[in-house]
Amino acid sequence: MQWRRASPVVLGIVFGLIAALIILAVFGRRTVQAPDGKLPAPLLPEANGALREVALHYVPKFDALVDAPYTDFLRAIDPQVRVVFVIPQGLSKPERDQLDQLLARIDPTGALAKRVSVVESPGPITTWSKDRALVTRSPGPGLPALLIAPSEPTKQWAERHNDWLTVQSIARWSAGRFKADIVPLDFDAGDFIIDHGTVIVDTNLLEKNRHRGIGDVIELRKRLVAWLRAPVIVLGKQPGDTPRHHIAMYMTPLQEKVVLVGDPKAAKAIVGDPFDPGDANGDTGEPLRADFSEEMTNRFELAAREMAANGYRVVRVPNVPFDHKTYMAYTNGVFETRAGKNIAYMPVYGVEALDKAARETYEKLGWEVHTTRVKSIYPFHGTIGCVVNVLARD
Repeated sequence: MQWRRASPVVLGIVFGLIAALIILAVFGRRTVQAPDGKLPAPLLPEANGALREVALHYVPKFDALVDAPYTDFLRAIDPQVRVVFVIPQGLSKPERDQLDQLLARIDPTGALAKRVSVVESPGPITTWSKDRALVTRSPGPGLPALLIAPSEPTKQWAERHNDWLTVQSIARWSAGRFKADIVPLDFDAGDFIIDHGTVIVDTNLLEKNRHRGIGDVIELRKRLVAWLRAPVIVLGKQPGDTPRHHIAMYMTPLQEKVVLVGDPKAAKAIVGDPFDPGDANGDTGEPLRADFSEEMTNRFELAAREMAANGYRVVRVPNVPFDHKTYMAYTNGVFETRAGKNIAYMPVYGVEALDKAARETYEKLGWEVHTTRVKSIYPFHGTIGCVVNVLARD
């Protein structure tokens, strides 16, 4: 048989088809990058169950910033709660002694120090413990709970990359009680809130993962339901529909099917407009000024409407937004149910009328409130809920 020479046009078509098939074979299966396994146990909820173990980061140069929130929280929690402090490796003795001095100031009896475990991890790190990992329950006796971390972040921001490593450091220290699980998703744990068995996220998570082929909230919800084996609510349709930054900055579940949602209008009625608290943005140094614009307020209203549409009783609480990451948020706390009591470790900002209104909101819902001062850290875009990660609940 003799081969006939093909024309350049035919050859071009053939080579084009071959190239297309190769591209599909190599990349087609990775159009959407998302967790494809199933969790062996549910994620820990935000509010129900007594605290059993919590993790915080300690960085000596930030001692003055964390002194008030750490003091208020660690004095308030039950004395049976185990406390893990992650510290950067290689601290000098005077730096290491600073943690001991902090613990002694918080509890001069020494009882707190006796139930604190210290885990060293590559430094430098930040103080934002909460965002490092989602945490599951143990799937059974003797089986590890999962510490679920996102895909590895860039090393250009050394602190944030080393924060990511703290999850593995805790898992190694735990002697099998925890296992680190890295998933192909970009997130902070603050992008999720868990109400009993329901997982709630918003379009901030969508925005972080569009480069993975997750193009809309329908795809995001589908992937999360398959992975988490739980009902998932996604608030908004497009990034910017809901308040920016972490979801607890504007919302938190309390009792089942009851949710607190921030209310800038209520805050404005208390503090007036313009409102300048006298604090500076931790990144830019620029004075913080409240943003009570219609655009900002509408983001909170959308979240409230959509939670109501999902069958929740929505209760409003004052919230002062300043920019896309900075809020006086009373929803970003730590919560537990213990011995028949609902307990909220609620952030306060030193604005008496606002703090009082928020406290009364919780108390009307039957919550015992322990205030935690966060005026020193909120300009850096976090509150007590950002520096405490709950590792275990009863």
